[in-house]
Amino acid sequence: MTVERRSRLWARRRDLPLLAEAVRELALAALTLKVRPFDRVARDLTRPAGSAAVGDPDLLSKRVRWAVLAASKRVPWRSVCFDQAIAAQRLLGRRGIAADLVYGVRKSEQGLDAHVWLRLASGRIVVGGEQAGLFRPIALFRPGQDDVTVPPED
Repeated sequence: MTVERRSRLWARRRDLPLLAEAVRELALAALTLKVRPFDRVARDLTRPAGSAAVGDPDLLSKRVRWAVLAASKRVPWRSVCFDQAIAAQRLLGRRGIAADLVYGVRKSEQGLDAHVWLRLASGRIVVGGEQAGLFRPIALFRPGQDDVTVPPED
């Protein structure tokens, strides 16, 4: 780890417990996607968020974004968009903030590419937003909703 990276991490030392939590959630998400049937994963993604929001949702979503992205760069496995979105959704949900996990596809030379991103009710994208505009949403996993919806085309 470079000195610059170490000092940036130290500057965010109050977020280190959140970073550790993000590492755990990334591991659980990766494992869950490998071993559980998708219908059970989908049911987990629509589980209601916690009862009370803790703090400002925009500020908290920025902190969660930092923690998930920082953790995904440091884990010894390849953390993909689906893992990151699940981890961020769990971190926010535990703090009373519901966030929609959006699954999108696009045509490619190999057939179809898929991408997952997480967005708040305000429209702010927490993780996965860099590529979200390139994909057509086909499924929306909203906490507290019993079934998966197909988002309308923009």
